[in-house]
Amino acid sequence: MLLFLLPALIAFAMTFAIGQLLCKPFFAQYFLAETGGEKLHKTAVPASGGIALFFGIFCTALAFEGDYLIRNHLYLLLGFSAMFLLGLVDDLKSLGWLPKLFFQILIISLVVIFADLRLQSVLLEHSFFQIPYYISVILSIVLLTFFTNAFNFIDGIDGLATTVALLFILGLLYFQIPFSSVFLMCVGAALFGFRRINKEPAALFMGDSGSLFLGFLCAAFLIIFIEADLTASNTRLESYQQRLPIIVALFWYPIFDTIRVLIIRILSGTSVFKRDRLHSYSLLLRVGYSHTQIVILVVFLTLIQVAAVLFIEPKIGLTVFFLLQIVFWLLLHLFLNLLIKNFKRRNLKK
Repeated sequence: MLLFLLPALIAFAMTFAIGQLLCKPFFAQYFLAETGGEKLHKTAVPASGGIALFFGIFCTALAFEGDYLIRNHLYLLLGFSAMFLLGLVDDLKSLGWLPKLFFQILIISLVVIFADLRLQSVLLEHSFFQIPYYISVILSIVLLTFFTNAFNFIDGIDGLATTVALLFILGLLYFQIPFSSVFLMCVGAALFGFRRINKEPAALFMGDSGSLFLGFLCAAFLIIFIEADLTASNTRLESYQQRLPIIVALFWYPIFDTIRVLIIRILSGTSVFKRDRLHSYSLLLRVGYSHTQIVILVVFLTLIQVAAVLFIEPKIGLTVFFLLQIVFWLLLHLFLNLLIKNFKRRNLKK
């Protein structure tokens, strides 16, 4: 058992140790995050946690399972590394949204083509649809870009993005994704180690080097989980079609928050790339929730949705379940709006 857990223990220790080192003034001075304006933090904190996460994960995973990972997932690993380097460059000197998006799409396109990381089929209510190759490539690039940036967008308060990624990875391990368990354990353990430094009040942020790397990693595993071999047995799920709602439930918060903000910006006529405080975590902070309370709320709602997939979806079917999911997200949006209206009303009375 100890030998099985050894990679995770090393990944935890390495990430935590590197993270503590990056908090020292000598290293922190190169990565101090901006404060004020639309930023939610008022004190300068180094945004270099992605370095600790990347090396904690990769050094450990390659040391224990390097031959297997390189032989079977070389292009995927190169894609993760390229996304980390893109984020690291942006942390050191801001690239602007357009160049950063261009390089993201370039990296993702190369991984989709060379690693054949594609959404190739859709299974709905026991109906199987095969997606034509070129449509599959374009759709996969769009989805991977969206999910990568959706994760990047939620990295705005202490511990939130770290916890969402950790829940996602633990969910993949529990629901038996067909990928290296050693690599996944290293990711989970590294996130646990980083969480010790990133929880409220955070001593270290993950920065774009971490959020782009982890966002792309989660997005890639999302497709791998959905596209698992139809013949692969899974004792955790009642049917193959539960893969899609399970993965949506595990990654629901970045999807919900990003879609919500994009729709609001489009309807208001503002740029979809404009930085603002429309994100749900920003609204909750304004009405008095702490960083820790918001993280707990997201965890609680994630577990509820996963439980709903396991116990309710088999009884009502996939189509009805997703309709209920949309209704739930809409009600959550209305609840957030109501909180803000009540908050403004109370302030006007003062």
